[in-house]
Amino acid sequence: MRNLRKQIIIVFLFSIVLSQKDIYRSVEDVQEEWTGYTSFQKEEMISFCDFLFNEGYYERCLLTSFQIIYKFPNDPNISTIKYYIARSYEEMGNYDLAHSYYDQVKELEQAGSSIYKAVEYRKSYINLISGKADVLLENTNNTEDPYLMTFRGYAHMSKLEWEDARAAFISAQSGFGHPHYDDLMSPIYQAIENVHTVPRHNKYLVLFSGTLFPGGGQFMLREWDKGQGVLSSVGLMLLIGSWATVEQLIGKNRLLDNEGISIPIYKNYKQENLSPELTKSDKIPTHMTVSHSSIRYLISPLAIGAGIFLGSSWKSFKDTNIKNKKLVEYYIQDRMDKISPERFIDFPEPKLIIPRK
Repeated sequence: MRNLRKQIIIVFLFSIVLSQKDIYRSVEDVQEEWTGYTSFQKEEMISFCDFLFNEGYYERCLLTSFQIIYKFPNDPNISTIKYYIARSYEEMGNYDLAHSYYDQVKELEQAGSSIYKAVEYRKSYINLISGKADVLLENTNNTEDPYLMTFRGYAHMSKLEWEDARAAFISAQSGFGHPHYDDLMSPIYQAIENVHTVPRHNKYLVLFSGTLFPGGGQFMLREWDKGQGVLSSVGLMLLIGSWATVEQLIGKNRLLDNEGISIPIYKNYKQENLSPELTKSDKIPTHMTVSHSSIRYLISPLAIGAGIFLGSSWKSFKDTNIKNKKLVEYYIQDRMDKISPERFIDFPEPKLIIPRK
């Protein structure tokens, strides 16, 4: 009985040993298992990065993107990861870093590829919205790409170059060759046509208003602070000039009492029999009169006031053209905000996650 138990135990242990297999039987098995794990980890990180970008968490998207690049530096999707790093910086308004990473993507991609073209479109769009119209026009010179031509049209509009803008949009519309873009272009042409309807100031009427009363030109241009400043300055100079009129303060009579008690004490006199008498040429006149003049006190404030008055009138006349240009620029900016170039950003862009069909 005891031997039977031993045999059973031995058989049981032997069966357990036989049933056990090595989890990793070779180096290749270990490498394959680890590759599967890292591949799953990478997919999870890319999926998380895509989620963060789409939800607008750009800073966290950047952090995850940099972690992917650090852990998988040789991954074939590195250019797409860097593209979304640039996109995140673009959405955050850091256009310098966005340009930097877009350039890195271009170095990794072949010219003419879809991602290469998307980078060019994005860089042009950044230059447009950041006020670098001249850079955009220089970089896209002689292009025939409809998207780039569209951005060139907007750049010419921002520079108030209407004919060039119209020509660029017509060329872009021809390049697209689709009714959808015809509808997008229609309000742009209308905005260019309506430029002449923008209210402008008449510079001669502004000059007349400026000469009519201090600050009148500035008030016509609706520069209220400047007009009030001119009016206050000229009024202050007139007030100072009125203070210089002595008669209004102390009257014309300088000697209010008897002239005798107003005579200063002189050292050149002699006294005989209690009768003082001035010596030499210091003789007491029989009658004393006083004259005064305040003209020298009036010249400075009146001259300053007149200078401010005339100068402000001339300046308002010269500023009329600048003011009218700003009115047109405001109109164009308002139109561009309503018919934003962002409407034309429908070109193919790389995807972090390709949706399943």
